[in-house]
Amino acid sequence: MIKNPASLSQSRMAVASTQLHGAAAVARRYGAFRVPTSCRLPHHSLASSTKLSISATGVGGKAFGFGAKIATKCANENTEAQELNLISNQAGELVAAVEDVTPQKRSAKIHDFCFGIPFGGLLFSMGLLGYFFSRSTVSLVLGVAPGLATLFLGILSLKFWRSGRSSFLFILGQAAISGVLAWKYSHAYLLTNRILPWGFYASLSTAMACFYAYVLLAGGNPPPKKLAPAPLS
Repeated sequence: MIKNPASLSQSRMAVASTQLHGAAAVARRYGAFRVPTSCRLPHHSLASSTKLSISATGVGGKAFGFGAKIATKCANENTEAQELNLISNQAGELVAAVEDVTPQKRSAKIHDFCFGIPFGGLLFSMGLLGYFFSRSTVSLVLGVAPGLATLFLGILSLKFWRSGRSSFLFILGQAAISGVLAWKYSHAYLLTNRILPWGFYASLSTAMACFYAYVLLAGGNPPPKKLAPAPLS
């Protein structure tokens, strides 16, 4: 008996489908479709340490979990540095304000050596000329010697003032010499009644004695001015 070709093909398809289902079941049972270990990607411990964060700006990952800590530490250090700079600036302003408020030391308006050195030079030169022309020892005693001493003390006072040290003793010495000369010249003028040279010397010595007294009573020479800082190149 010859079967219908259509029914024969349907029966073959059913048999093939049954065989395929059976093979799939056997493969699932025995793991025929498992990926071999050699073909799998290696698992690394760092792969689990990456955290995924979703924000309004997008998706981002935080690697190793300490990036945020480093950023926070840097921000704290910057804040501390800014605070220290602010404190130092405030301290500098406070020191400047205190220096401005601190009263300045009393001093004279002019230095002793501004008039002392010319006065000593004048006495020395005039006494030397008087000795050459008159051969008088009075010119040496009342002209050359006190003039040389006043000139020497004035130069020392200038050097001490430049170095920032006190020149009180030198001013006092010049004042003493001027006072002695004022008394000697006045006495000589009263005896001789001669304006030149005794009257002139008496007036000049008295004026210098008053000038030295003013410098001493005013507090001494004014302090040297601070040098301005040189501009940075």
